[in-house]
Amino acid sequence: MNEAELRHWKSHAMVDVLLEFAGGAMTPGDTTKALARTTLHTVTYEDFRQDKKALARRKATDG
Repeated sequence: MNEAELRHWKSHAMVDVLLEFAGGAMTPGDTTKALARTTLHTVTYEDFRQDKKALARRKATDG
């Protein structure tokens, strides 16, 4: 998966979260669920960026 694909997936996932809870008041359980889902997306993207940087460093030292 490249960075553009990951950004595209993340934006759709965030819209899904917003639409799911936009219809009414959120319960504490809903809030927890929404935060967990958004945190997962943030961690995933940050891990992707770190792995990409590590790969670039490895290529620079090998090449």
